[in-house]
This record gives sequence, C-alpha cells and structure tokens, in this order.
Amino acid sequence: MLPDERTTNKHELLLPSGADGLIVAPGRVVARPLVGFLRGQGLTVRTADDADGAVEETLLHPPDIVLIDDRTPPAGGVDLCRRLKDNVRTHFVPVIVCGSNDRGSFRMRALDVGADAVFVPSTDAEERRARLWALLRTRALYKRVDRRQRTQKNEIVERRHWLSHFLHDLTGQLAALAANVDFLSKFPPPAADERRRDFDESVSDARSVFEHLRATVHTVLDYDRFETAQLVPRRVRFLLTEAAVEVAEELRRHAVVADKTLSLTRPPTERAITGDRELLSATMLNLGMAAIKRIPPHGALAIEISETDTGMRFRIVAPGPPLLINERIHAFEPYSRSAAGAATTGLGLALAQAVIGLHDGKIWAEEIEGGKGCAFVFELGWLPGALRTKRVLDDGQGGTPVRRQ
Repeated sequence: MLPDERTTNKHELLLPSGADGLIVAPGRVVARPLVGFLRGQGLTVRTADDADGAVEETLLHPPDIVLIDDRTPPAGGVDLCRRLKDNVRTHFVPVIVCGSNDRGSFRMRALDVGADAVFVPSTDAEERRARLWALLRTRALYKRVDRRQRTQKNEIVERRHWLSHFLHDLTGQLAALAANVDFLSKFPPPAADERRRDFDESVSDARSVFEHLRATVHTVLDYDRFETAQLVPRRVRFLLTEAAVEVAEELRRHAVVADKTLSLTRPPTERAITGDRELLSATMLNLGMAAIKRIPPHGALAIEISETDTGMRFRIVAPGPPLLINERIHAFEPYSRSAAGAATTGLGLALAQAVIGLHDGKIWAEEIEGGKGCAFVFELGWLPGALRTKRVLDDGQGGTPVRRQ
C-alpha cells in the first residue's frame, strides 16, 4: 500500500442503527413490496405518494435511501430522480428507481439522470440486497465525513473569533503601554546625568517596538479579513509617491534602529491612481520591512517610484544575499521559510500580494543583476477595474513569479 493511499474499513461502515428509507409510490398497494423489502433489512420506512411530497420530505428530513416507483405521479420516477439529483441539498441522498419492465431504455434514462441503482423485475433479491447495502455504507461514510467537516468548520470559526477578540484586546493593551512610555518620557534625568542617553534610547526603542507590534496586529487582522472575504478596498484617487513618502519616513525609523539607511527616488511628474490608500501604504510598509530584514548591517535600502506604460511601479531594492530557490517559490506565502528552515516572513508579504491582487495589480520579487540582492516590486494601473473582495488565486504554477532584473 502506498503511504498516502486512503482506504475505508468495511467493518467500520456497517449499516448504522436507525437508518431510514423513503418509499415513493402511487398508493399502498404499489408501495407494499418496497416497504417490506426495506423493513426486512432493518430500516425505518417513511412513504410519499407523489413527487412534490417526496421532494419536500427529502429536503426536511433527508433519508438514508430513497426508493422510487416509476409510476409515481405526476411525471414518473425518472423525473423525480432528476429533481432530487439536481438539488444540491438532496444530490448525495442515494436514489433507487424501480421499474415495472426490463427495457434497456428505461434503465439508461434512470442512470442518465443520476440514479444510483435501478431495480427491474429481473433484478433478483440477492442483487437488490447487495446494492442497497453498498449505497447505505456509502451514505454512512458521507454523513460521517460531512459531520466531521462541519465540526472542524465550527472550530475554525470559533478560533477566528477568539483570535480577533484577542488581537483587539492586545491592540488596546499596546496603546496603554505606549501611552505610559510617552508619559514617562516627560520625566527624563537631567541633561548632565550620564543615564540620560540610555533613557532616551530606551524610550525610542520602546516606541519602535510598540509601532512594530501594532503594525503586526493590524496585518494579522487584515489578512484574516481577506481570508474571510471581508477585506473591502475603498476607492480613492491619490498619488502613489505621496503615500510612499509617508511610508519611507516610517521605514527610516526602523532602518535607523537596524543601523541601515534608506533613499527615495520619485518621478518629476506623476498621474494619480485609484485604490485604497491605507491598504496600499500598508503594502509598501510590509515590503519595506521584508527588505530591511534581508540587507546586511550598514546596508542601504532604495525605494524607486516610476511610471510605466499603463500605471505606476513601486520598487524597493535590498542589497545583500540573492534569493534562494525556496524563497523564489514561496516568497509571498504566509510564514514562508528559508532554506535553513527558519521562518523568514510572517503575513506581511502574503497580505501585500492579497492587496495588490484586489487592485488588479501585479506583484513579484526579482533578483538584482550579479546576485547582489533582490527587490520587491508591484505595479498598479491608473484606472484599474472594479476593486475585488474575493481571494485571488495563483496562476496555477504553484508559486510566486520571480523576474530577473
């Protein structure tokens, strides 16, 4: 057996106690042999005498098996089978169509509309029993898997709610701590005190940590909103350069703490783009933070804003080690890992890809010529289509596109 081969244990899929069947037939006389057959197999039996009643009963109380006599009014058993199989709520309920003749055309019509089995006068009792039990075992397995998936889905929803509440509380606690640090900063030691320098550095470091934690919390919340299709971009007109200047100032504070420098190159003239300025600013910040982590001490970041034939391009260059093969493939995946196995990014790059996708833009990582580092780039059109809220699927290649500069 292959390691990933999935099997079912026949002994674990025995007919469950309390299994029930629905008999659909035009009158008690026609229904009597079908009722006797199911009761003889230990099933609880319900009956319906027309198609509308059978559909309603199946929707309200889905049975484990439905047996339909082909003489069922108004249009016959084959038509009722089609109605049940065309409804997503009743599609997976096994249906057996019972005919009064052995014509092959009848059997083909029933199978064509989705019947799971067809009983005709020539079908002997042993075959009827074997087909019934096979369908009941499949139905039992389906109900078990469906129940497990529903339970897992409920657990995921509960965990998301818990995480959202936790992060909301954490945001408030971080704001309270930041306020306390700001208050303490108003009472520094005298300028001549040798502890003054350490005091000022500690306050600055604490503020940087709080800002980073606050940004991380917002990233997690935004990505969760994206995963649940609740991240709705707001449409405004703005200059990408103006937003990049604000982001660059914040990145400079982080770069100074990390002993790095940053420069910004902007075009002499610029056309406005349409999009969510707040989300796109967060995207530029996340790309910048990812770049800061890659460059060596005393390195220099470079932000480049340029105009393309169709829109605007943002590019942040991080000199240093080139992209590894694993990073090329998984750069924008949540919590992507380096070749050494350590987590290199959290949700920042994944959220960046999501936001650019919602704006119908393009985002990628590219190598700098000569293997001297990498750059994170995105492009946005001046007049993008309707901003989307659904999750963007990849291109089917299983990874993030990487371009060589």
